[in-house]
Amino acid sequence: MRRRLTSWTISMLIGLLLPMAVRAEGKVVSLSLFPSLSGFQPGSAMRVAARVEIEPGWHINAHRPSEAFLMPTELVFVPVEGVSFGEVQFPPAETKSFSFWPKPLTVYEGSLLLFAEVRLAESFRGDSLRLRAALRYQACNDSLCSPPDTVFASLTIPVVSLATPVHPVNDSLFGQLPALGQQEAHAGGEVAQLVARRGMFFALLFVFLGGLALNLTPCVYPLIPITVSYFGAQQNPSLAQAFGKSLAYVVGIAVMYSVLGVVASLTGGLFGASLQNPWVLAFVAAVFVALALSFFGLYEFHLPSWLLGAASTGKGGYFGAFLMGLTVGIVAAPCIGPFVLALLTYVAATGSPFIGFWMFCVFALGLGLPYLILGTFSGSLARLPQSGAWMTWVRKIFGFVLIGMAVYFLRPVLPEGVHRALLIGTAIVGGVFLGWLEKSQAPGWGYRVARWAVGVGGIAVGVWLGLAGGITHGGIRWQPYDPGALQSARTSGKPVILDFSAEWCVACRELDSKTFSDPRVVARASEFLTFRADLTRYSSSPATALRQRYGIVGLPTVVFLMPDGAEMADLRVVGFLPADEFLARMDKALGRVRGTDSSQR
Repeated sequence: MRRRLTSWTISMLIGLLLPMAVRAEGKVVSLSLFPSLSGFQPGSAMRVAARVEIEPGWHINAHRPSEAFLMPTELVFVPVEGVSFGEVQFPPAETKSFSFWPKPLTVYEGSLLLFAEVRLAESFRGDSLRLRAALRYQACNDSLCSPPDTVFASLTIPVVSLATPVHPVNDSLFGQLPALGQQEAHAGGEVAQLVARRGMFFALLFVFLGGLALNLTPCVYPLIPITVSYFGAQQNPSLAQAFGKSLAYVVGIAVMYSVLGVVASLTGGLFGASLQNPWVLAFVAAVFVALALSFFGLYEFHLPSWLLGAASTGKGGYFGAFLMGLTVGIVAAPCIGPFVLALLTYVAATGSPFIGFWMFCVFALGLGLPYLILGTFSGSLARLPQSGAWMTWVRKIFGFVLIGMAVYFLRPVLPEGVHRALLIGTAIVGGVFLGWLEKSQAPGWGYRVARWAVGVGGIAVGVWLGLAGGITHGGIRWQPYDPGALQSARTSGKPVILDFSAEWCVACRELDSKTFSDPRVVARASEFLTFRADLTRYSSSPATALRQRYGIVGLPTVVFLMPDGAEMADLRVVGFLPADEFLARMDKALGRVRGTDSSQR
């Protein structure tokens, strides 16, 4: 769905902008397309090369950036009826160190060639084929990041009959490539590179350990009470029976993910990306809330009566555990999106159902191993003294965890203030309720200490979230930009620092980590009103209006304003600025407000 939506959007953009697709003034990247054959015969395939030229002194992010927040470079072809496009092959990126980031980054510089296989259907009608492509990128130099941009290119190829000979062209571009249909190792991402370097056995071992490690992530925690509740309700099974049912439970998880791998290999679809869809996120959040309400005792999830009867003993019990494994696999899927997405990338690139099945089967076995152990011994919990009160209270702890995870998944679709308020409210309400208001009682000092610790811990987490909400990386306390809030500067008499930033801006993070976190800068910032404007959605209407109002041409940009709103234009910061120099500009701004800046006399 994401790919179709992206293709449709780019089609619309190209249809509007391609007649004017000359290189615009100020662009640092250009794009050109070249065919590998002199003509196209219906039912045949050829390669198309895309040459990308980057201005000296600039770089663009790799196709698969080394940092998750960076925007990848992408080449997209406009869909044409009767034409299919293979995956775009990118060259290996350069790993370079820059002054603005502590770790090396994977980037492209200078000139690079991208390749894609294009296949023409036998049913294609027409004497020519016009290919249109768009390169989406984000360019930076050592001190400045330009906003995400797109360049366009087109290519017209003659379509000839099978009786008309065609010959290779542009040998200098295509001469060193392998035969059509072969994939570069990097096409499948990091997993493909691991397979190429160490072989399939080590890759499967890595995938198994990756699935095991995901049990340490908070989002997978809800599987623990589900597993304990299901197996703890069994009627005193023997250890062998408990192990058998637990194994069936884990096999259910493995089957769910194995089917996912086979579907990915057959369709080439990366539907893990659908976790960015607001409707999908809302559905996932609703599932978590529904499970939470069940843990609070408002209702219980039950298998059908015939299945519960079959699950109590014998072979039917294993089948019931298997179905429960399928269910919890679905519940866990949104929690492990990034790792699954890497596997989907590799499996979709191979196109092999066999590899897809085993990759995801081994991954699910790693994910399910702790639950094999947990399920085997969960039945013994029922024999613990007074375990009922403990378990009722523990179930409600996980109920609040589930609500917190629901709020977490809604972060991309909620305003930042609303999202933070919901997290704070969940932590504090959960702490008060679990610590003092929940009515379950059990004898012993351990239970009372645990309730008190959970209660205080929940309140402490809520207070910490409230205090940390306006701080970025332990530095300046930024308030979200609000035009109305700037009016407070007139009454306070304080100058204003207005920082323009974005999630994809590396140099912005350099300012955060090196300049805005400097203790001297943080202390001096208390004499200003400090606001941050988020321009991550750079082309949205609000961001465009804000950029036009303040003349923002690149990020990061920091603007100093007098209390009356007038800009101190000579103090504007564009790009990274060390703490000493930024501090000097702060002092100048304060001096002008106090009338003591000699440079203005």
